[in-house]
Amino acid sequence: MPLTQPLESRSAVSVTVPPVTGRAAVATLGRGLEALIRLGYVIRGIIYLLPGVLALRVALGPAGHGISPTTPIELIGREPFGRMLLLGVGVGLAGYAAWGVIRAVFDPLRKGRSPSGLALRGGYAISALAYMGLLAATFQVVTGPQSHGGRPINWISALLAKPFGEWMVGIIGVCWIIGAGFGQILSGWRGSFMADLATERMGRSERRWANRLGRVGVIARGAVFTVIGALMVNAALHAGTRGSADLRGALVAILHQPFGRALLSAAAVGLIAFGAFSVMCARWMRIRTTSPSSPPASFHAFVL
Repeated sequence: MPLTQPLESRSAVSVTVPPVTGRAAVATLGRGLEALIRLGYVIRGIIYLLPGVLALRVALGPAGHGISPTTPIELIGREPFGRMLLLGVGVGLAGYAAWGVIRAVFDPLRKGRSPSGLALRGGYAISALAYMGLLAATFQVVTGPQSHGGRPINWISALLAKPFGEWMVGIIGVCWIIGAGFGQILSGWRGSFMADLATERMGRSERRWANRLGRVGVIARGAVFTVIGALMVNAALHAGTRGSADLRGALVAILHQPFGRALLSAAAVGLIAFGAFSVMCARWMRIRTTSPSSPPASFHAFVL
């Protein structure tokens, strides 16, 4: 620039800055939300790991601790500084529930409105509701007496009391068997869940462990979910049947089958594997919260 150019002109050139937009703020919000979602995958892993360990103890020894969807929350709450730990659990559950709502409503993964796409998005909504229930149980433990955990509402009994409740529970049970049960078993058998992970950033050992843990874990969770769906159908056909159509009810039903302890051991190992796989998902799962124009990830499991 010539020295004879007016000073004000040179100054104007040197201090020119790009116009400020909201993209940086949106990107920052997206990164924060992604971190929250990834924490949710860690908490989901714990939600499956602890019941799996307890189920294995029951299968290998005398009758032990009760197992329910809120068992991990209750156990954490009883530990020293348990309520402080549960605050972190609650944050993770909130993040994972929010991810379910985002996937179902805003469709960032671009599943579309085809029958299969709507089924997947419906599965995400169910997942969000389930983890919202666990979040409510966590809040109840944090705010309630130290030694007592919240007991989840038996939504099946409440639904059966409604007009046409048996039909609704039966339809939900059949859909649960086909989607959450058989769908995940097929995904685990084929190994198609690996498409959901950023395998291009994984080492050979990480890919191998993710594939092994994912296959065992997804198949086992699909089998347990199939039993849960069967319990729903049974409750619809026999309204007076006692029992719960949840994780605890499924594990108890497995234990009461011929060779029940062996089957329960296999289910427990599978749940532990799925918990470990879920922790791996916290790092490697493809998550897009701020780039809707990028190619969508291919999610194969019905409820992730």
